[in-house]
Amino acid sequence: MLTFPPDSSFIIQIVSFLVLWFGLKRLLFDPVLHVLEERELRTTGARRQAAEIKAAAETSAAEYDRRLHEVRATLTAQAEASRQATQAEEQRVLSEARSHAGAQLARLRESLQAQAEAARPGVAAAAREVAADIVERVVGRRLA
Repeated sequence: MLTFPPDSSFIIQIVSFLVLWFGLKRLLFDPVLHVLEERELRTTGARRQAAEIKAAAETSAAEYDRRLHEVRATLTAQAEASRQATQAEEQRVLSEARSHAGAQLARLRESLQAQAEAARPGVAAAAREVAADIVERVVGRRLA
């Protein structure tokens, strides 16, 4: 039963409890709490580090996409410039070939015109002879 004022056993129990408490605190509770805090710091640090790595990876991916876009744009521009240069060269070669063909055609026409003019007197004489032969055969006698 509890009496007031408490007897000496009560004070011994309180002192024993406090000694046990401080001993357990120093030998058990503080080290366990220290380990738990370190574990929490490591976990938080690992999460933070993972978040930093993830952010760096996203930044790198964005940079890669930006550079890839730039390279594609550059290659597209170079391909377009090359295509335009090729078309210009093609047009130049075609116009050069057309002018060369036109000049050859004009020379051939002049040559054919000269040959036709040179052959006309001979053809006209041959036509007269053939006509005379035809008339001679049809009429049966030679015309004067």
